[in-house]
Amino acid sequence: MSGGRRGGCLRTFIIAIVVLVILLVALDFIAKAFAQQKLASEIQQHGFPKKPSVTIEGFPFLTQVASRNLHQVKLSSSNITEGPLRISRVNAVMTGIHLNSGYTSGTVRQLAGSVLVTFPALAQTLDAQIGPLGSLVGASGLTLSPASPDEVKATLSLVIASGSAVWRISRLSGQDLNVKLVSSHNVPSSLLGPISDFTIKIPQLPLGVQIDSVAVTPNGVTGQISGHNLAFGG
Repeated sequence: MSGGRRGGCLRTFIIAIVVLVILLVALDFIAKAFAQQKLASEIQQHGFPKKPSVTIEGFPFLTQVASRNLHQVKLSSSNITEGPLRISRVNAVMTGIHLNSGYTSGTVRQLAGSVLVTFPALAQTLDAQIGPLGSLVGASGLTLSPASPDEVKATLSLVIASGSAVWRISRLSGQDLNVKLVSSHNVPSSLLGPISDFTIKIPQLPLGVQIDSVAVTPNGVTGQISGHNLAFGG
């Protein structure tokens, strides 16, 4: 065989290998995209109020599928509403996801993440609870800011004056937060009655996990979430 023919065969072989690799990579990404959508749907079907964004980490994906073990999955969602409360953002990382032999269910070894209720979202919740004070609040309404790691300060622009109040935020349970008035200035206590001590219910979180702790941060009220050996699918 001449050198030209050998060279032509080698080029053809290399091109075939490159095309095969490209096809395998494309197949891997297509399979991952399908799996991400499927997992997002499963999370929504298990009580999460809306379909989240799901990203499966690691390449290649198909080798993880073959072993039925996904190393890490990132989940995020925003503007999740239940009743008067709107969770501004949820972020979570799941590790050690093991699938059953039929790929219809599995377990998550560990989930860790956070939820954020921004100050504007919390102000909307207070507005919904505000009762007779609502007719006295000016156009600017409530402006919230952090007062301490567990307290929120509100500046109230009233029609006749301005005032302020401080609420303490604490966790009652994995799904409920308590908001308790601890002080006020230039606002009649009788007008603050409807929002002096009330409970906020947190929307259902991914895979039924609970809030472990809450803290007031410059961005709003942040809750830490976690879970272990969580089941999904059926």
